[in-house]
Amino acid sequence: MMPHEDWDEPSQPTPPRQLPTVPTTTWAKQMRQIVIRRWQPEPLPEPEVDHDLPQLSAIERSAEVISYTCRRFEYWLSPQGTLREWFKFNLRLALGLAVPAMLVAPLVTLALKQFNEWIDLITRTTSNMVLVPLSAMLVIGLICGLISIGKSILTMRLRQQQQQQRRDPYNY
Repeated sequence: MMPHEDWDEPSQPTPPRQLPTVPTTTWAKQMRQIVIRRWQPEPLPEPEVDHDLPQLSAIERSAEVISYTCRRFEYWLSPQGTLREWFKFNLRLALGLAVPAMLVAPLVTLALKQFNEWIDLITRTTSNMVLVPLSAMLVIGLICGLISIGKSILTMRLRQQQQQQRRDPYNY
């Protein structure tokens, strides 16, 4: 007897099917890695007064003094630059969320408005399709009812006339 490939059992056993593994990093860990990669504070240079301050006009001197005061306050709060880096990171994050939201929100609003109009149109069409036959049936029913009432009134009058004729055949 000749061996047949389809009937014979394979000489090597098939390996068991492996289930997909769960990733070792979660979305929180991935976000943390992104923040760590982007977070690179640089130390701030100590603020200095502009050497040309006495030669500047009054408005330019006022602007320079305000700028120096703000830089000195920032240096006092965070000389290593972490405050500036925190502000830049949050500004990037806000822009990264706001720009797509401002671009997508009007489109979603438009789509929902169109969906609402379609639902309203379908509702009105369906109600008209149901109400027109019902109103036609109501009119037909009323007409049939009036005909039936008229017929019964005529029948009652005819019976009364026939009974009167039987009672008084000579119209006394």
